[in-house]
Amino acid sequence: MEQTFDFEKIGKQMPYTVPDGFFDTLEEDVMKRRAASVSNGKARTIRLAIRTALAVAACLALFFIVRSSLQHDSDAAADDFENVELAFSNLSTEDQDYLLENFQDDLFMNNNDIN
Repeated sequence: MEQTFDFEKIGKQMPYTVPDGFFDTLEEDVMKRRAASVSNGKARTIRLAIRTALAVAACLALFFIVRSSLQHDSDAAADDFENVELAFSNLSTEDQDYLLENFQDDLFMNNNDIN
């Protein structure tokens, strides 16, 4: 269904209208919208910077917490070993000899042989 338009019938009238004074305030309206867009962009940049700083701070806090926890565990292991050595030295020589005889080849007690 093809329609052909007769431009002679339409004439030179514009089918569209604009409100009165539209072009008088157009430049001012565009500048206001641009200023609002720039201020929104600055606010967005500030929010992004704050979020980034908070994420970095959270990562650093997590790193130091894990690090101190691991360091505390290794210190506790050293303290436990010192306690075992102290307890062993407080035993009589017969008890020390008995423990050494029975547990010298124990894999769980002597983990130096494990590669």
